[in-house]
Amino acid sequence: MAESTNNYQEKIQVSASQDACFKAVATQMEKWWTETIEGGLKAVGDKVTARFPPDYGYWTFEASVMKGSSRLEMICVDAHHRVEGQPKEIDQEWLGTKIIWEFEVIAGKTEITMTHDGLTPTLNCWGICLDGWNHFLKTSLKAYLDGDEPRPHSYT
Repeated sequence: MAESTNNYQEKIQVSASQDACFKAVATQMEKWWTETIEGGLKAVGDKVTARFPPDYGYWTFEASVMKGSSRLEMICVDAHHRVEGQPKEIDQEWLGTKIIWEFEVIAGKTEITMTHDGLTPTLNCWGICLDGWNHFLKTSLKAYLDGDEPRPHSYT
C-alpha cells in the first residue's frame, strides 16, 4: 500500500463486474481517460501512454504488479506535463509515481480504490491533478462502468 497518507486516494462503487472494471483500467483507458491512448496493460512489463492533445502533455506507465482482476500497479516511466503559468518542474512531477488500482466486490457492487502514490499536496500539479483525477475517476470511469456516458479527454 502507499507509504504516505497525503497521496491522492479515492474510492468509487460501480455496477460492473470486477473483471470488467479491471479491463477498463488496464486496456480501455481511451473510453474514460483520454481518447488518445497507445498500448495497454495485459501483463507485467507492458506499457501504456496517455496523451492529452493539443499540447497538455503525456504520461507513460508500465505495469509493475498484476494480481488477477483484484490489483494493478503501474509506475510512471515517462512524464511530460505542460501547464501555462506553472513552474517548469511540473513537467516531470509524475515521473516515478505509482498508480495502484484495487478492485473488490462488496455487497454486489465493485469497489475500486485508486491511490496515486507520489501525487501529494507538495507537488506543483496538485490542484490541477486533483481536479483531473476527480473528474476522470469519479465522473468518467464511474459513468463508463455504470453504463452511462463517460467523458474522456477529447481534442475533437
